[in-house]
Amino acid sequence: MKTNKKNRFYDEMKECLMRLKPEEMEISFNRINKQNRKGLHGCILQLPGAAASPTFYFEDLYEAYLNGTAPEDIAESLINFARENNLDSIPGNIDIDDYDCVRKNLGLMVIGEEKNREYLEDMIYKKIEDLALIPIIFTNDKYGTGCIKVREGFLKYWGVSAGEVLEEAILNAPRIMPPTFRQLNEILGSQDEDDNELFVISNSYYAGGAAVAFYPGFLDCIGKALGKDLFILPSSVNELILVTDSGQDPEVLLQIVKEVNRTQVEPGEVLTDAVYHYSRSGEGFQRLLPSQM
Repeated sequence: MKTNKKNRFYDEMKECLMRLKPEEMEISFNRINKQNRKGLHGCILQLPGAAASPTFYFEDLYEAYLNGTAPEDIAESLINFARENNLDSIPGNIDIDDYDCVRKNLGLMVIGEEKNREYLEDMIYKKIEDLALIPIIFTNDKYGTGCIKVREGFLKYWGVSAGEVLEEAILNAPRIMPPTFRQLNEILGSQDEDDNELFVISNSYYAGGAAVAFYPGFLDCIGKALGKDLFILPSSVNELILVTDSGQDPEVLLQIVKEVNRTQVEPGEVLTDAVYHYSRSGEGFQRLLPSQM
């Protein structure tokens, strides 16, 4: 019954959008795989000459429908948003066809590889344990920050290899998305001594900040400064929690990660249900749990 109601909503949304759209607007409907989410019902609202077009997902709009908002009102709001936020260029005036322009804006983000394999099919990335390190084109202007994930189709326009893009993104990311390292007590304003060995790492924009773990030498620098090896807990795609290794039980840490992911992190921002470890010896970064890859 619930599925039938959802399908009816999707059909009504399509009808309203096509009936209300201005003549010059093109609307396409697709099943889209988004980060950590598969088979979403997406609609793309395209205006002539726009450098980017908004995509909306009916699944995200369904709650408004359940709360009494008519599909016609939702559709009108989407159309008005697309008309008022029509971009004639990529934010930051980045010419996406010009690699010399793009290369200065290459950064990094990381997502879970295992649950995003379909999503990653046409994307450039480096697999590290169960993670996918993705080069992005990072944008930052008066409207805020954003990113465009680098896909294989870009390479023919740029005349470069995937390896070159990845290498340049890894070297460039610390400059345009600088890492941050803070004690959890400082963030929470807590005096709890149990939190003294907990640290949060991200970037200065708190956007895709979990990737700072793979900035050259960053974890090594922290481990040496603290004089200890590190447990790494995936708080979200935007940050990681570091716990100094004092012999804690990794199984207990894994249960904490799972609980936080289920109760405190939006589905699209979950990184992985795993515990990682950084050793100052030759082992470096590795996944501890779950042990099976």
